[in-house]
Amino acid sequence: MKIPSISQCFSHMKEFGMYDHIREHSLMVTRVAELMYRQLAAQGASLPPKELVIAGALLHDIAKSKCIKEGCQHAQVGEAICLDLGYPEVAEMVRNHVNLPGLRPQAYQRNSFTGPELVYYSDKRVKHDGIVSLDERLAYILEKYSDNPEWDKNIHANFRMCAELEGFFFSRLDFAPDEVAARIDQTLFC
Repeated sequence: MKIPSISQCFSHMKEFGMYDHIREHSLMVTRVAELMYRQLAAQGASLPPKELVIAGALLHDIAKSKCIKEGCQHAQVGEAICLDLGYPEVAEMVRNHVNLPGLRPQAYQRNSFTGPELVYYSDKRVKHDGIVSLDERLAYILEKYSDNPEWDKNIHANFRMCAELEGFFFSRLDFAPDEVAARIDQTLFC
């Protein structure tokens, strides 16, 4: 398994022209993912390597700037970028950060979580560079990206699934989702 270091992730952000505001968003998503990882690990969860989750969170929007300019699907283009760089496990997190293919309730009951689940959830909790509730992020996504009833239906379904995943996460933790912002280490990944 090849995992890019934090400094390599920052180099890739620069190499692929990540806009500053997207970089700040990615840093906050990484802080949320790190918190979730650390808290779940303290509860004995089975997790992938922490460095992998950090890299996936840092690079989840690696193609966003390109796709803003070119009108492409940033999760798919980002996956291809990460595969080209030789990071298939990171590519999986990048591909799934917008839409997770499904939940794994039996695994969660065994206290087992994946990198894609952590990055997907963390991304849904960050609007721009601030931590928000899933409801606030949903409202933002609907305002920004919804232009037809079918999309609205899919966006709502995606956030219902994310809320269910949030329930699985926080059934293991000793704090509530609305306490995430207060527990973030703002000094990480500066």
